[in-house]
Amino acid sequence: MFEERFNEVVQYLSNHFELFSSVAGAASVLFLLVIISLKFREVSLKELFSLAFHNIMFYSVAVGLASMLSMAGYLFWVNYRHPAPVVQFPGDILPHTHWVRDSLKVYFIDGNTLGSVRINGQDKKDIFQAEDPIKEYHFSPDGKFILVSTSKKLHSVERGSGRITLIDSLGEMESSQELKGAISGIHWAPDSRKFCYEMARWSRYASQDKLYVYDLVEGKKMAIQSPTRRISSLYWDKDSQNLYYLRHEAKDTSVHAYPFDVRVFRISLAALQPEFVTEIPYEQSTIPIENLDIRGIDLFLGGDRLSFNPSIPRESLVSQKGQSLGIDEEGHLYFVPNRWFRKRLFKIVREPVISQMPRHQYKGGDLVIEQIRWIPGGRYAIMQHRYLGVLILEPATCKVGLLVEVKGHTLGWYEDVRKK
Repeated sequence: MFEERFNEVVQYLSNHFELFSSVAGAASVLFLLVIISLKFREVSLKELFSLAFHNIMFYSVAVGLASMLSMAGYLFWVNYRHPAPVVQFPGDILPHTHWVRDSLKVYFIDGNTLGSVRINGQDKKDIFQAEDPIKEYHFSPDGKFILVSTSKKLHSVERGSGRITLIDSLGEMESSQELKGAISGIHWAPDSRKFCYEMARWSRYASQDKLYVYDLVEGKKMAIQSPTRRISSLYWDKDSQNLYYLRHEAKDTSVHAYPFDVRVFRISLAALQPEFVTEIPYEQSTIPIENLDIRGIDLFLGGDRLSFNPSIPRESLVSQKGQSLGIDEEGHLYFVPNRWFRKRLFKIVREPVISQMPRHQYKGGDLVIEQIRWIPGGRYAIMQHRYLGVLILEPATCKVGLLVEVKGHTLGWYEDVRKK
């Protein structure tokens, strides 16, 4: 009981260190002023300390000040140098997350399955079962649909009814071991009715890339008439009527003082052909794409937060409350509740990754915990353990629970980005 109370006091002082340090600083200044004033009155230090033993008030102030300074040193040790234990299962990890006071639904890829579960452990289900491994998934801006891309097919899943629609397929390629293909470049329009995607096929002898726009309401696929050069990184405008892309045009450096310009092209749904819109000088090429609105091009950029692909890192170490998580050089997961201290929560084990291909690794190997992300709201964080599964952490209490035992990856959830 005493240890719990003491830890609560330490946590409170750590969280309110600014107030604590202000009080300690003010007390120190007052104490020094008293000593200086007595010194000016020709009171020797021997007489001063003799007075302290006979004056209980003076003695209490001196002892209190020493205690506050000692506590400040202890707070530093607890938050920065205190040895943190290695997290163990089942001792340090609860076998469930029923204690979580949040019901956010989290999605994850487990081989050929797209699954979902609420972070309090309820409502676990398989959303989509594919014939081949799932590569990525994308929520529509209104949250009603999910596009699921596998190594061969693209499907649409209606979240409310669970209805599945095959959008497109690369076809059977088993007849030729040299023929390969991929579906990529998936981007929802902000109206959640249309999306674009790319179908690529290649072999040792040739390659073919085709871009399409699909209308869910009409069930209609429309091909974009692309030029000889490949189009990539398409962006929808906020009216869902045009697609835009950028192209770097090389310049002859013997004539021009700069190596390239950036040209902006538009693809209207009416024509489905690229047309030149404007040119961005080389010296302005590093300006963020959001700034195209000053040229009358208002792009929809929030969809990236609704797309989840294992090849794109999605770690989010700063919460909506401004609190932070991180991993130090010794492998400790730490929590920064405010601007003053970071607290070590536990030590993460490193294990060497066995591979026949030479690769660089951290000393001791890779961390067994990855994909650390704050849950919206800033109270909980989610992470993936290499062997145990998906974990939920409450950093303020260092409480950890096992959400699902599968080795799910590409953790994601829906958030409304239409007004952001």
